[in-house]
Amino acid sequence: MRLQSRRFLPRSRRGVVLKINIADLPDEQRWSLQGQLVGQWAAELRLTWREKRPEGDTRRCIVELIDVTFVDQTGQAVLAEIMSHGAELVASDVYTKHLLRNLRRELKRTRTKGRQDGGGNQG
Repeated sequence: MRLQSRRFLPRSRRGVVLKINIADLPDEQRWSLQGQLVGQWAAELRLTWREKRPEGDTRRCIVELIDVTFVDQTGQAVLAEIMSHGAELVASDVYTKHLLRNLRRELKRTRTKGRQDGGGNQG
């Protein structure tokens, strides 16, 4: 098992805003996020995702949001992208579960609309 960790520090404070741990196992990749998924740190998660989760990786992917305390619009967009690639997102608190439920609903609606738009052009 290979464990990788990244910490992103804000310029204005010394506390860690976002910590990303990635465990690479033979049959799965497990991500653990801690802190706030906001602004430039959400963008950094997107870059890390694209670097560490290449297309065609068939392993199961689990993203744990157990210790995420806040997600802004940028963070929501990154989570939606991660979801769209088939990752399983796990949350434990009411706020994050509600957020993930809304993102799943939106992703499903977008996919359904895309199929309807594509299907309507066949006639």
